[in-house]
Amino acid sequence: MTFAILGAWISIFLTFAILSYLYEDNPIYKVAEHLFVGTSIGYVVTIQFYDVVKPNLIDRLLATELGAARLAYLVPLALVVCLFMKLTRRWNWLGRLAIAFVIGIYAGQNIPAYASSDLLSQVQVTARAAFGIGTQGFWDALGTVILVVGLVTSLLYFFFSREHKGALGVASRIGVWILMIGFGASFGYTVQGRISLAIGRAMEVLDIGRPAAEAAKVRGPWASLVSIVVIALGIWIAKRRKPAA
Repeated sequence: MTFAILGAWISIFLTFAILSYLYEDNPIYKVAEHLFVGTSIGYVVTIQFYDVVKPNLIDRLLATELGAARLAYLVPLALVVCLFMKLTRRWNWLGRLAIAFVIGIYAGQNIPAYASSDLLSQVQVTARAAFGIGTQGFWDALGTVILVVGLVTSLLYFFFSREHKGALGVASRIGVWILMIGFGASFGYTVQGRISLAIGRAMEVLDIGRPAAEAAKVRGPWASLVSIVVIALGIWIAKRRKPAA
C-alpha cells in the first residue's frame, strides 16, 4: 500500500465524516472538523513564518551586512511582541498599539489604491461610456443605460436626508431591486462555486477522472462504502454510550 492510496482513502473517509453532520452532530464529525481546522491553522502559521516573518524580520535582524540599519527592524519586532501581550491580562493594552499601527498603515496604503482602482477608474469608464452612447450599438447602449440608472438609483437608496417619497421614493425602490439583483447574482456565483467543489469531491470518491491504473488501486466506491459503514457504527456506538437524559 502506497501513501498515495492511503491518502486517497483518508480523504474519502473525511469527506463522509463531514457529511455525517447532515444526520446529526456526532463525535466523528467533530474529529474531522478539528482535524481540518488544526491542519489549516498549522499550514497558515508555517507559511506565514517562512514566507513573511523569517525573510522580512529575522533574516534582516541577523544580516550583519546591513550594519546599524538593521536596528530599525526592532520596531516591527516590538510590535509583534505587543500583539502577543493580548494574551495577558496586565499588559493586554499594549496589543492596541500594534493593532492601531497595522490598521493605520493598511488604511493609509489601501484607501488611495482602492479609490483609484475601484472608484475613479470605474467612474471614468462609466462616464466615457455614457457620453459615447450615441456611437454604440443597441445592446451596448442598453447596457450603459442600465449601468448608469442602476448606479444612480442604488446611491439614492442610501440618501436618508429626505423621506423617500415621490420621485426619490420611486428611484430608491428601483435601487432596491438593483441591489437585490446584484446580491442574488453574487450569492448564486458563490453557490455555484460550492457546487463545483461538491462535484469535484464526488468525482474523487467515485474514481471519476482518475487514471484507470490508479482507480483500480484506490477503489473509491468500496472505500466509500467502508467509510459509511464505519461512520454509521461509530455514531451508533456513541449514541449507545451516551447517558440517557
